[in-house]
Amino acid sequence: MSTETWVIATPQTVDVADVRRVVVALTDGSVDVVADPHRTEGAHLEVGDVSERPLQVSAHDGELRVGYDFAGVEGLVDRAKGLRDKDRAVVRLTVPAGVAVKVSTARAAATVTGTAADLSVTTATGPVRVLGTTGPVTVKTASAPVDVVEHVGDVRVSTASGAVNVAGSLGRVSVTTVTSAVEVVARESTPLVAARTVSGDVAVRLSTGAPVNLKARSLTGKAVLDGVRLESAAQRTTSVDHVDPAGTASAYVSSSTVSGDVTVSRG
Repeated sequence: MSTETWVIATPQTVDVADVRRVVVALTDGSVDVVADPHRTEGAHLEVGDVSERPLQVSAHDGELRVGYDFAGVEGLVDRAKGLRDKDRAVVRLTVPAGVAVKVSTARAAATVTGTAADLSVTTATGPVRVLGTTGPVTVKTASAPVDVVEHVGDVRVSTASGAVNVAGSLGRVSVTTVTSAVEVVARESTPLVAARTVSGDVAVRLSTGAPVNLKARSLTGKAVLDGVRLESAAQRTTSVDHVDPAGTASAYVSSSTVSGDVTVSRG
């Protein structure tokens, strides 16, 4: 298969005919990926700003790559510390909804809207916002806030200190943090929520009267259901296994913290 390449040193646009997967790798600036439900093929790339080093763009066998090469979270952190403004770009991509998207940044903000395929976002400190998506979403950050809203399906988030907000018609939700507050809002579905934190509080909001099973483990945190603190089976730690009395629960919440509280509310 032939490969097309572009070296972009000034603001410009690029149209690519065959795109089934998008990979974006930036240090600073921003990336905005928009899935257009009316677009059936191809991608439109808009580069609004480029700093000292030119942006590299290539298209090969259905994969469109945009940005600067670096690998893993360690590489992201190294670039965040070392390159300052040398690798800064402002990028907007319009793609069909069925295109898989992978975004990696150091400090660049990442926004993804409307995708229906696999979505992966990895960043060191760049804020992440995902809106109106329906495919599986995976987000990994070091210390960036994460917002996944109006999502349909599964979500997995891993971060150290960025606040996490997940909302929508959710399926399986897995969140791992150190100090971050976690909020999960699922009033249109009965999700399976698993949250692990050290000191971050966990809040899960479900629809009114939704039957729920709740398992909570913590050294010093408490477990609260609809405003009522649940009794612990252990004296010095929190160990709660609440089972819906009617045995009809389809929503499950599992929380493990050191000092964070878990609060589940319905309504």
